[in-house]
Amino acid sequence: MFESFELLNLKFKNRILASPFTEYQANIDGTVNPTMIRAYKERASQGVGVIITESAYVTKQGRSNVIQLGISDEEHLESLEKLVKAIKREGVAVGIRLAHAGAKTSEEICGEQPIAPSIINMGKDFSTSREFDIGDCEEIIMFFTHAAERVEEVGADFLEINGAQQLLLDQCLSLRFNTRDDEYGAHSIASRLRLSTDIIQSIRERISSRMPISYYFSIHDKLEDGFTAEELEEMIKLLETSGVDIFHPTTIHVMNKFFDTDETFIEWVAKFSKCPVVAEGNIKSPQVLKEISAIGKAQLYALDKTLFSRPQWYQFLHRKLTTP
Repeated sequence: MFESFELLNLKFKNRILASPFTEYQANIDGTVNPTMIRAYKERASQGVGVIITESAYVTKQGRSNVIQLGISDEEHLESLEKLVKAIKREGVAVGIRLAHAGAKTSEEICGEQPIAPSIINMGKDFSTSREFDIGDCEEIIMFFTHAAERVEEVGADFLEINGAQQLLLDQCLSLRFNTRDDEYGAHSIASRLRLSTDIIQSIRERISSRMPISYYFSIHDKLEDGFTAEELEEMIKLLETSGVDIFHPTTIHVMNKFFDTDETFIEWVAKFSKCPVVAEGNIKSPQVLKEISAIGKAQLYALDKTLFSRPQWYQFLHRKLTTP
């Protein structure tokens, strides 16, 4: 876990990944500020092998907060490049997470009526969305693709697509939010994933074949709507065929069991794909990390605010897991 290794043409100094646990720290124009750079440098200096940035909006239409990180325009490149360089100076690999808020925003924040797979109102802080049409989908695919090109341009090691957190791509997958009956609709996994797979295919055609694409997702909130193991298998295979290189599943707790079996989410994902898998979900102690590591299905282990809950926590973790 704490030794250097290579994965997908990338070199990592260890298998510990710092996942985003703070968001909305950017300037109002979406650019990186000195406070963000200091925060990420501190994160990198803890000793982790990989850092994924907070979600960056691929278009202002998909911005979820007025001080969210942006990667939608050329004006974002200079400060993003400074952030990436600051992290990489610490010998840490860096990925940039790309996102579109869908209905999880307001007109005041994104500048127009939000778009989503269906008409949705996600609460008093959000505006009611309109249903996206085919033209909207073509634009969204273009926004993600251009953002991916910017990820490569600023020198990041990989990109991650946010298909979780009830943002646009997660809304498409959810039967609660997606009530369409067309090719992007609720009647099949392939339809509900179509926007995601179209985005991934477009990105794969435009960026270097050496830059990995990670997909961040969750099904925990979909289980009560009847999401099955067979649907998970179809989902994983569709994403992999489209061009996903790394699967980053997240759940409430990494050791939770799924589909009325004794297997964790990580085990189910690994069962359906040979791609590397990131383990994430409330890993707060060396014991939990040791347990999920013993399963032997993950290649990276994501910790969020746990890394910073106490001084030198990474060193404490290393000592606890390597001392006989």
